[in-house]
Amino acid sequence: MNYQALYRMFRPQAFSDVVGQEHVTKTLRNAISKGKQSHAYIFSGPRGTGKTSIAKVFAKAINCLNSDNGEPCNECAICKGITQGTNSDIIEIDAASNNGVDEIRNIRDKVKYAPSESKYKVYIIDEVHMLTTGAFNALLKTLEEPPAHAIFILATTEPHKIPPTIISRAQRFDFKSINHDQIVERLKFVAEEQQIDYDDAALDFVAKASEGGMRDALSIMDQAIAFGDDHLTLQDALNVTGSVDDEALNKLFSQIIDGDVKSAFSTYHQFVADGKEVNRLINDMIYFVRDTIMNKTADASTEYDALMHFELETLYQMIDIINDTLVSIRFSVNQNVHFEVLLVKLSEMVKEQPQTIQNVATTSVASEPNNDVLLQRMEQLENELKTLKTQGVTTQTAQPAKPQPSNRGSKSKNIFSMQQITKVLDKANKEDIKLLKDHWEEVVDHAKNNDMKSLVSLLQNSEPVAASETHVLIKFEEEIHCEIVNKNDEKRENIENVVCNIIDKSVKVVGVPSDQWMRVRSEYLQNRKSNDGATSNDNNDEHQQATETEEVDVVQKAKDLFGENTVNVIDEE
Repeated sequence: MNYQALYRMFRPQAFSDVVGQEHVTKTLRNAISKGKQSHAYIFSGPRGTGKTSIAKVFAKAINCLNSDNGEPCNECAICKGITQGTNSDIIEIDAASNNGVDEIRNIRDKVKYAPSESKYKVYIIDEVHMLTTGAFNALLKTLEEPPAHAIFILATTEPHKIPPTIISRAQRFDFKSINHDQIVERLKFVAEEQQIDYDDAALDFVAKASEGGMRDALSIMDQAIAFGDDHLTLQDALNVTGSVDDEALNKLFSQIIDGDVKSAFSTYHQFVADGKEVNRLINDMIYFVRDTIMNKTADASTEYDALMHFELETLYQMIDIINDTLVSIRFSVNQNVHFEVLLVKLSEMVKEQPQTIQNVATTSVASEPNNDVLLQRMEQLENELKTLKTQGVTTQTAQPAKPQPSNRGSKSKNIFSMQQITKVLDKANKEDIKLLKDHWEEVVDHAKNNDMKSLVSLLQNSEPVAASETHVLIKFEEEIHCEIVNKNDEKRENIENVVCNIIDKSVKVVGVPSDQWMRVRSEYLQNRKSNDGATSNDNNDEHQQATETEEVDVVQKAKDLFGENTVNVIDEE
């Protein structure tokens, strides 16, 4: 066969030819020039980054008859023999197919013999992580005390599978993914050497599609050249990889943003009809969103601006949704369904975003609603501060101010009932709440041990805050959990049954959201004090005595409900 693949034709023959692994080549070249090479090396890193190529260059360099500063001459008989694969002292082994104990024992038996024509015997074991445990054990002693003429180079893409006893006996070099610009420069060199016309956009895309592997980049380039009749274009590269260009992706995302899912489906099915690969298409979508994020953070303009009006947080969510689909699609038989669902998910997510992100006329117009929000938030914080000041029961005769409703007041009314909570607090006492708090972990554990998954999710972030003989008030971190307990009779009864099993007492459960509990508690205390004060005004002759009695009652009630450390009595005159 006369033609040779590009990745074989342009395989590095010297350390200076290697792209992107300077930290490896410089160390090895210096070690060889100083005669301080090790007896064993581990080359680990992604595929196609030069592990085996550097191993062969290393084998030539240490055996070269005319080595210059650690570089092989590639002219002597030794170098030519290694390059052509005819040198019997350089032994390459594929551990994926020779991973047994017998193969390693064969190496161990032959390694003691001196090399036939070179200074050193070099054993290059590729994919070494595929060796069995017995094979690693057989290799261990040889690596620890090899003959002076033997050097082992272990190459792997999964170093975590190599036993620590092997790693500790070798020098380890971690290869890194090759930089995008370095791959492009190498591809330009190859194209010029082969006298091939090319578009810069095509080389840029090939470098991106290779994901840091030079061998993959050369293979894609080779395939695209064959497809395009000696002129490399972006469309040729897209066709051979099953990818789509940014213009087509921009159109697809525009349809998603507009809520035109039907058109998005049609665009996707056209991609499939044109031979595009679903996995590659999803990867291209991730890169498109990534590029949008980069353009936004760098304030760079782009003609593909379908997503430029969205906040960064929204773009992060898009990447998460697309990536989840990429993971699930690998184990799916019907990939089309997953992709169609992805289009719907993205469209629905966009609908939930604020509309101001899509049409921003000027900076001043965009800033006005933000100022309103800040003012509203400041007002809310001031009201909450006033409410907190009233948590301690005071002796002020002034009429207490009504608590200000929160921004979510209308929503909270649907989540819990103040009337139900009042019923619990009116008859609450220290003994019952202490009993429940002491056994609440047992309630949660009981739900876990009996495989009540729905109850566990409700109870895990909950806490009883008040209790009477017949009722218990539970604080929930999530409003949705509170709403479920208050509205779903079945779930509430299940919780009540579990509580009954633990404390041997039947109680009714009432829920309150965690972020509303302080306000509810304060409002209850104020209302109770107000009502008690109104009753005492009916008899002026006994006003002073009644007021003192009511204050004591209210203080004691507050301490019983919320604990002595929580209530602070302030005497103001």
